[in-house]
Amino acid sequence: MEKSLNKRLSMLGALLCTAAASASAAPEYTDSQSTIDPPQFAVLNYDGQALEQLYGQNALDKIEQIPGFALVQNTASRGLSAAGGNVLINGAMPASKSESLSQILSQLPAAHITALHFYSTGHPFGSVSQYNQVINVLTHTSSITTNWQAHSKLTSAYQSYRPSELAAQLSVPIDVWQHQINVHYQDDRHQSVSSIASQSAQQVITEVGSEDFFEKLNSRLLSLNSTRQQTANRLILSAKTLQDDWQTDFNRLYGRMYHPLNHTWQYNESIDTVEYEFSADWLKKLGQGKQLQLVALQNKKTTNNHSVTTETGEQNDVFKQYKSHKEQVMQFRFAAPHSLLKPEFGIEISRNQLDAVTQTSGSQIASRVSEIRYLPFVAFTYTMNTQWQLYTRLNTEHTKLKSTTASTHRSDLNFIKPLLRLSYESKHNWDFALTARHHVDQLDFNHFVASQDAGFDRSQSGNHRLQPSQFNELAAQLNTRPMDSLFISLKIFNQWQKDIHEIVTLTNDSAGLGNAGNATLLGSVLSATLNTDNFLSGSQLSLDYEYSTARYHDPLTGTRATTGLTPHSASIEFRRDMPNYSWGIDISLPESATYFYQDEIFVERDHTEINAFGEYSLSNTLRVKVAINALNSAKYTYKQTYFDAKRGEIFDGETRFDEQVQPVVTLSLTGTL
Repeated sequence: MEKSLNKRLSMLGALLCTAAASASAAPEYTDSQSTIDPPQFAVLNYDGQALEQLYGQNALDKIEQIPGFALVQNTASRGLSAAGGNVLINGAMPASKSESLSQILSQLPAAHITALHFYSTGHPFGSVSQYNQVINVLTHTSSITTNWQAHSKLTSAYQSYRPSELAAQLSVPIDVWQHQINVHYQDDRHQSVSSIASQSAQQVITEVGSEDFFEKLNSRLLSLNSTRQQTANRLILSAKTLQDDWQTDFNRLYGRMYHPLNHTWQYNESIDTVEYEFSADWLKKLGQGKQLQLVALQNKKTTNNHSVTTETGEQNDVFKQYKSHKEQVMQFRFAAPHSLLKPEFGIEISRNQLDAVTQTSGSQIASRVSEIRYLPFVAFTYTMNTQWQLYTRLNTEHTKLKSTTASTHRSDLNFIKPLLRLSYESKHNWDFALTARHHVDQLDFNHFVASQDAGFDRSQSGNHRLQPSQFNELAAQLNTRPMDSLFISLKIFNQWQKDIHEIVTLTNDSAGLGNAGNATLLGSVLSATLNTDNFLSGSQLSLDYEYSTARYHDPLTGTRATTGLTPHSASIEFRRDMPNYSWGIDISLPESATYFYQDEIFVERDHTEINAFGEYSLSNTLRVKVAINALNSAKYTYKQTYFDAKRGEIFDGETRFDEQVQPVVTLSLTGTL
């Protein structure tokens, strides 16, 4: 069956290339908005002077300054419908699995942006119909340009001065084609110092010590993106190669209190990743505004993990793991945005396979996970009048999943995932949207294989019987501008979750991620932006706050929150943007998250963190920026509470880590040639 799917994907790919070739004879396309962005929704346009007032070096900088907009980017690893986020570039979602949406936006220079269109409650883009808010970035380059960036972190993690990041984008327009070559090099380093104290169940200090942590990411990226924009056709071809080398070192010196610290513990880990990706996105405009879209993607990623744990008086513990992940995706979509109900339908077909070989504790485990997914969908939009609109979408999924370790497990998964959204656009500076949907999370293949966290002395077995978690959600979002200088966005949601993922005892009596039952989650997201021109010209004050609470019945400890929940998250930013310079300061308030393991409760807390930046235009083609992260030194607290046998039983002591990261100054230069 897998060979049959490969043939079908190859045939669809051939059809895509044939259609793209036939598009080359069409006349040149000059106005991207008129074809892809029909003016049937209320939209806030940032162009001309309004765009210039969004100070920044790239698309990400400018988008983050738009009041009321929250960037959403998916981290799901498979398929196209689960990738990307709520920002489009010239009406198209970037088809990439090797880079996040924020990375792609940060590579789009501000000089290439002609307009930003912000849709707050409704939009005409079927590829991102699951989002209420969407921004469409319009670009145009008529001449050959080169944009470059150079960043250097001035921190003791670098023994000598050296760049931490170098990037260049070369844009070359040729006839109706727009080519962009992107080269990116990163040598990012991080270090911290921690104090450690452990105590027994009788609250007697058993061990004290200190730990030095060092982390380095060396990354190289080369990508080519070619866009052909015409009256009735748009073709985007993309090729990328990415190589990451990740190194992590823990050095711990410890001993008993009032005794010499004569024990050492070291953990050294290296993860090498190589990734190749090819994608094609073809959009054809048919008669009466109808649209036909075909997207194809192929991705291959290999990861080699090698770690060694060394402890005084103990034999070295070696962990090795090699993983190879292959993915082929084909997506078809048809839409008629100018028809009465604006129908759209399509299907996505994908094939994924992960092969892993894990060596640990003198044994070797070979694992394979393969999956074939069919995701057909249909959607309609009913515009009641100029203010009310109803959007309905029915997503379905049929997945054949096969996982093999010592034994083979097969699953046929079938889901129906409806979405219903009712939106209202007032004539008096406010709008709201009500959304009801059923969502199915995507399985992470990495949870099917063994893993370890040596830093906190934990390991987990893979669970090849893992099922996806899912939830029903009811959400309401309100955007309002009670006065010209104040914009407020509020979202409230409630989720009824099923088959949630928690650490459980597996059939082989080891701990691993499993399906643990049901839970409820209630949350809210508040964003407010106040224009403070009366106080200081060109300035604004922003507040972001998120609240979440969950109830899950734990068989070990009773009702509790779900693992990893962050109840409160808040940040405040004040910035001033002037024609030639910009500066700002932001404060992140303390957060905490709790993680539950079989014999341990792990709590992670951070403290108030202050960041600041200043940017100045030296000329029309050169900018300099200085940013200070953790101006007040970042502090983190990690607390492990142990229990005898199982969590919820006899208290068996605790360990506390107090980590501190010194301020990091980053000097950046951005230029255009």
